[in-house]
Amino acid sequence: MTRQNNIQLEDTATTAFIPLWDMCNHEHGKITTDYNKELNRGECYALRDFQPGEQIFIFYGARTNADLFLHNGFVYPQNQHDSLSIALGVSSSDRLREAKLGLLAKLGLAGVTHYNLYKNSNPISAELLAFIRIFNMNEEELSKWSNQSMPSDLVSSDESCSASVGLPIDRKAYSYLLTRCELVKASYKDSGSEDVSLHRKNIKLLKQCEVQILDNAIEYLRNVLEKLPAAEKS
Repeated sequence: MTRQNNIQLEDTATTAFIPLWDMCNHEHGKITTDYNKELNRGECYALRDFQPGEQIFIFYGARTNADLFLHNGFVYPQNQHDSLSIALGVSSSDRLREAKLGLLAKLGLAGVTHYNLYKNSNPISAELLAFIRIFNMNEEELSKWSNQSMPSDLVSSDESCSASVGLPIDRKAYSYLLTRCELVKASYKDSGSEDVSLHRKNIKLLKQCEVQILDNAIEYLRNVLEKLPAAEKS
């Protein structure tokens, strides 16, 4: 599967092996390979200047480390496109389940069961932010947002949108996700170092990369909660 490449033959897409090009390893960059219809050939341009005798790398694409490991057999710790998928959903026993699913449906998220945490400075995807806000709404809040034709503010972390969503919702939402991330992190076990096979080393490295994403998300969520204005006393 790692050596099947899409090419064009007589205007028909197919897969094939590409000698020499298939030998290039991966590094961060951009896609520099394409098919030239006029010359009827695949073309690959250098990512950067390579010195004589230096290994030539290509960019495999914006894939997570889990995808690189599954499809290509390696883990890339410097992967700027890495993310971690976490499973979240509305329980069938939740008395507000239908209202929550209805609001999620307005944002195209009714059937989504996994949400991404990213490696960058803002690790929470727009879809995940919307979910945790909706998941933590009470009946009155759900009714208010459900009456809007397109509740787009729920997917944004901009200050103006956060003000529209409301402090109580955001405080509950970010606290919920912080707890969830801490629980997921706690589920990771040290695989040990007895097995020194390449496969086991990659598994251990993949887990380390995923824990780093969780650590980054936990730090981000704690900072967000610290910056939220204190709840007003009644």
